[in-house]
Amino acid sequence: MIKLREALLQWNIWWRNSDWRENWIDRMEYVDKSMRFLGKKIIVLYGVRRAGKTFIMFQIIRKLLNEGKNPEKIVYINLDDERYPKEKGALDDVLNTYYELTGVGEDFYLFIDEIQRLDEWGGYLRRFTDLRKDVKVIVSGSSAGLLEPEIASKLTGRRIDIQVWPFSFAEFLKAKKIIVKKDPFIQFGGEQGKILHYLNEYMQYGGFPEVVLEESIIGKLKYLHSYLSDILHRDIAERHNINVRKIRELAKFLLENIGNQLRPSKLASYLDLSKPTIYDYISYLEEAFLIFLVDQFGYGKEKIVGLKKIYSIDTGLRNAISKSSKDIGRQAENLIFLHLKKFTDEIFYYRKNDAEIDFLARINNKLYAFESKWEIEEKENKINKIKEIAKNLSVDLIIITKNEIGHGKLPLWLFLLTGPNKWLKYAKMKNM
Repeated sequence: MIKLREALLQWNIWWRNSDWRENWIDRMEYVDKSMRFLGKKIIVLYGVRRAGKTFIMFQIIRKLLNEGKNPEKIVYINLDDERYPKEKGALDDVLNTYYELTGVGEDFYLFIDEIQRLDEWGGYLRRFTDLRKDVKVIVSGSSAGLLEPEIASKLTGRRIDIQVWPFSFAEFLKAKKIIVKKDPFIQFGGEQGKILHYLNEYMQYGGFPEVVLEESIIGKLKYLHSYLSDILHRDIAERHNINVRKIRELAKFLLENIGNQLRPSKLASYLDLSKPTIYDYISYLEEAFLIFLVDQFGYGKEKIVGLKKIYSIDTGLRNAISKSSKDIGRQAENLIFLHLKKFTDEIFYYRKNDAEIDFLARINNKLYAFESKWEIEEKENKINKIKEIAKNLSVDLIIITKNEIGHGKLPLWLFLLTGPNKWLKYAKMKNM
């Protein structure tokens, strides 16, 4: 019980200092969305470890304090702290200690970080919120296990899921004291050198908040290597019976091969693992949000037998452990995928015979085609073939380049700083 008291008092700084604040980059997109549903739903912040979920929770707490909420009616519990028990029903002991410390027993805000560490947390929250309609709940987690049907079904209709990503390019620029204005093209299009400088840094070291804010290159690399280790050990090894050395080799191989097709049989031979084990390990890496797999576009058998392509959660993490950190074309393609993922889960690649389009994405019920060409060096007939495929599919094609705009092309930096309602507008500009 003493440990619980110590943990609660240490983490809940605002109980003794309501003016508390940290030096963080505001992530108002996540804060505002959470505030819209706070009290109406259980809010579930999920995503890769170290993407900033904890600080988003703290920013929500800061907003509640700014609105005049009683500091003692806000309790934060971080289940990564070993002082908190994790067994089924353990939160009852934690909350009883909270009641004892503050005298609060009703109408409070409950923040639980890394909720997946609590045994049978879905059932607990369902029972708790059924009995305590007065308590407003926000939880976070670093595993796709939070979204598994057997857990989600226990909270059907009671939760809103918000995926948290490492910094977007706009957030990265904000951390560099550059505020993106309403029209990024007008702001940066005249002289692209400066924005390309920051884009190159973003590609090389990625968007994890601590990495972006760290000034030294050695410090950035230390963070990135530690993130991979934490993901493999804390998010995977603690949940599954695995060979850590083998899954590290697999993770490294997959991250080095972003944009390529996944061939499980060859991987099994390369790593001396059975094919079922390879499939299991890949699914664990997906659950931890380290990698994403993209299906081939098609129908029926064509879709089922098509190989999947691999992408990383962060180009910086990928570059830190890869021997191929200079392949800017693949990194650009990975950034395109990550930005598309913010708008839709329906992302595919197209391949037929010797022709391929990097991405087909269905956004707001409309299918778009995206081709990544960091340097336009393709022969004219190859570009024409891509255009012909897009025409046959009746989709708009956007070719994303390093710095070209108009006539169907869009620079990567402008793509990353805008959304679907702007992409075609810029890509269709003439006389550029």
